Amino acid sequence: MWQQGLLADKVYSGFTSTGTLHGGHESTLPALTNTFHHFGGIVVAPGYTHPDKFADGNPYGTSHHDAGGTAPVDDTVRAAARVQAERVVRFARAVAAA
Repeated sequence: MWQQGLLADKVYSGFTSTGTLHGGHESTLPALTNTFHHFGGIVVAPGYTHPDKFADGNPYGTSHHDAGGTAPVDDTVRAAARVQAERVVRFARAVAAA
């Protein structure tokens, strides 16, 4: 699809989960965006644009530490994902309208 240009000019964002506290989620999201750039995509990171993103501490996207599958997604992660999703939808609408 990317060779046909079908993935270009689309909005992309990322979410990740790790089993360990320092399992690489901070570096996984920026690495993932490299692929989006190859597609010709528009990367929409949440950044520190809302207090809920300061709470989860990840400006590149949303990440969850699941403690090896024992920790469910909590309210902090849900709130951060909501901020990210709202931002992605806002930008996708703007791109679609352009």
